[in-house]
Amino acid sequence: MAKLSDWLPEDRLYDGGSYLWVKEKSEGGTLQVGIGLPTVESFGELAYLSLLEPGEKVSRGDSIGSMEAAKMTGEIVSPVSGTIVERNETVLDNPHKVSDDPYSGGWLVALEPEFWDSEKGELHDSVSLYELLPEELRGNHNTR
Repeated sequence: MAKLSDWLPEDRLYDGGSYLWVKEKSEGGTLQVGIGLPTVESFGELAYLSLLEPGEKVSRGDSIGSMEAAKMTGEIVSPVSGTIVERNETVLDNPHKVSDDPYSGGWLVALEPEFWDSEKGELHDSVSLYELLPEELRGNHNTR
């Protein structure tokens, strides 16, 4: 049985609806956003990915891009509000990187947050997200 921290790292917060993750790159600074393993495992291998350009301002719930995967096509919804300051060009050229390395090299965008202090309270830590996941997504992961 795999450890939960390998599947949902403890150093980030997660959106309860999309399972996207948010990680502070530095205290009070830029946030990185990526797709968590529950999404990767349920949607399958990514075939296509588009992301907004740096400089675009988004609100929590706005689209930051779109994706096509083996089992799903749709919008990628921002878990936080802010201004996109960087997008990961590597994943645009090779969407499989998101599936292969979602928590490191497979990140999507970096944002300068607008309402981080209030919006981070809407996100979940790894254990509380795990408890929200449907049973079929929990797989062989435990909370230890």
